[in-house]
Amino acid sequence: MATICQHHVISCMHGLRKRDLSQQPALERAGINPVVLNKHSQRVHTDQVARLFKTVQETLDDEFMGFTQNNCKVGVFAIMAELVSRCANLGELLEKAVRFYNLTSNDIPMRLDHAEGNAVLSFEMAHPHLDPEHFMTEFWLVIWHRFPSWYIGQPIRLHETHFTFSSPAHKSELQIMFPASLKFNSSANRLIFDAQYLDKPLVRSDQELAQFVENAPADIMTIPGFDSTLEAQIERIITQRHPERLVFAPIHQLAAELGISSQTLHRRLKESATSYQKIKDNLRREVAIQKLVNEKMSVEQVADIVGFTESRSFTRAFKHWTGLTPREYCKHNG
Repeated sequence: MATICQHHVISCMHGLRKRDLSQQPALERAGINPVVLNKHSQRVHTDQVARLFKTVQETLDDEFMGFTQNNCKVGVFAIMAELVSRCANLGELLEKAVRFYNLTSNDIPMRLDHAEGNAVLSFEMAHPHLDPEHFMTEFWLVIWHRFPSWYIGQPIRLHETHFTFSSPAHKSELQIMFPASLKFNSSANRLIFDAQYLDKPLVRSDQELAQFVENAPADIMTIPGFDSTLEAQIERIITQRHPERLVFAPIHQLAAELGISSQTLHRRLKESATSYQKIKDNLRREVAIQKLVNEKMSVEQVADIVGFTESRSFTRAFKHWTGLTPREYCKHNG
């Protein structure tokens, strides 16, 4: 899923609001224009949302983001990942991870069970009233679907996903996040999948794991192996054609390369709640942030790389995307 609904952008900052901390710095660091919060249909790119989640965690020094009675200090996930890195298969990983979190926290007690050929990974929030919009519940389910999927190198196909709360307004989003049968008002939150996955070997190297932990939660936002979406295909075509500079072909040329008509391309992108322009803007923003912050390039250099003929136009576009000018963004994130 390349974009995320506004609901999760707003609800993830509940811990900041509860502590009377400003949301503005977190949004700025994530590169999210605050006006997005006033546009209910607006979707936000996963890279921006991942930066926002990480910023909230670091600001609160809490990987549970303020949704539990006790903080889970930043770095606990990394220790867990190091602990499970010597496991032989997925079943051993999940058993060890469950024991680890149950020993280190009483806030999200977890279980791994077997039932009728299925594996059932379940948990309850010890204090559900602290998670009023169920953000942490959904995020914890995402983590324990994506991280194991990543470690075995293939998406775990879910049979069912259970939630302890009632069907929410963003149920359609949950259907994308958890492509399976959804059950609400359950006695526990559960991921149910074929028990044969437990025998799958772990295929990631120590170096890959270190990179995953460093990037977390960015790589948790998408399902491994689900990179064949139309948007992902378009992004690959653009970035691979000219690796050093973004060059955007006319949409009819892009459609021909994908083997479909321009009308079909427009329709399929619309059905995915995006457009060619949004894809271009997302790519430009992410490349620009990378070049400005990590590679310390000048505004003029970056403007040229992302396809603007003059830096003033780039600055206006960047402020529209993030709410800050490039220089303001670098000052806040340098």
